[in-house]
Amino acid sequence: MNKYITQLIILIILCCFISSCEQQSKTNKEGTIYEKTDDYVKTMMDSLDIIGLNYCVLLDGKVMHKKAMGFANLEHKVSMTQDKLFAVASISKLFSSTALHRLLKDNNRSVNETVGEFLPIRKDLPETWRILTLENLLSHNSGIPDQIDYEIYLAPESEKVVIEALKDKPFTSAPGESTKYNATGFMLVRMIIEELARQDFETYMQKEYFEQFDLAKANYGGFKKNVPDRVKSYRMVGEDLEMFPLNYTPPMYAAAGLNINMDELIVWTQAVLDGKIVSKESLSNIWNPVILNNGKPGFFGLGWETYELENGIWMTGHGGAGISAIRHYWKEKSQETVTIILLTNGARNWVNSPDDVNMGIANYFMPGIVDSK
Repeated sequence: MNKYITQLIILIILCCFISSCEQQSKTNKEGTIYEKTDDYVKTMMDSLDIIGLNYCVLLDGKVMHKKAMGFANLEHKVSMTQDKLFAVASISKLFSSTALHRLLKDNNRSVNETVGEFLPIRKDLPETWRILTLENLLSHNSGIPDQIDYEIYLAPESEKVVIEALKDKPFTSAPGESTKYNATGFMLVRMIIEELARQDFETYMQKEYFEQFDLAKANYGGFKKNVPDRVKSYRMVGEDLEMFPLNYTPPMYAAAGLNINMDELIVWTQAVLDGKIVSKESLSNIWNPVILNNGKPGFFGLGWETYELENGIWMTGHGGAGISAIRHYWKEKSQETVTIILLTNGARNWVNSPDDVNMGIANYFMPGIVDSK
């Protein structure tokens, strides 16, 4: 009996040793790949002269690696840390469009309904705007006059100013004809959110998302607003590096204006991926590229930029002011996903875009995202 007990003890010890070795091997392998991504990001920081950044890797929705590099404020040599807030600009659209989809579900409404059906009492809207569907607005194929084209940027005094300035301007294309990124459409999205929520946009987002998911630091406001722990953003103007005046006012908060740090952005992203805001089935529909009039897919789903890469890999997400990008990648007929969040405060030379850098990071975990040719 003692002989058998001894053999059993030896077997248990051997199994534990093998398991420990396998775990150590896995840890070493993971450590190596994250060292590689850090080295890659450092190389891109040097070549693009990025001022500062935070990046995060999520595999199947789980945080695997985070890193802060560079400066949050270049003039004062303030080091970048993971608690810093970024003005994420158009990444704000992911928050507002996803919130809208939950409101649609709760109110039994559809993206196929028109602006006029959602906003029946708004008599100041041109009829050509009123017949647009919500799908047109979310997928940027409405053709509605874009306020940016007429130098009405993202800090208008009121929505009335935008409507008055654009109501007689021509459409850039027929609805559904082509994809053209559009700010005016998301001003209308904000108006529809407020109508369905029966309260102003900022109050609704604060109560239903920032408070519900404990996003204690997230807030809306442009560069003129005093936001504690927010990084200073930069851009090149000619030969000079200058402050990037990311200015926004409430009429445009559904399009841009969110300030948030990496950890809180991760919490929101995981809530989306886990189906806590809208169902996973709904997400699948939201992430499908909207089909244009010619039968071909556009470059947007219902509020999320979405398209197929090479090798059966799909990507969805959004960029922000040309300096940040959040991207979620998956393969058809596979449960494995990769999500990369890259937040920067600008660079001197964006010869490779934040999207390029984002895909370069993701390629370490899902080879084929970047064409090897």
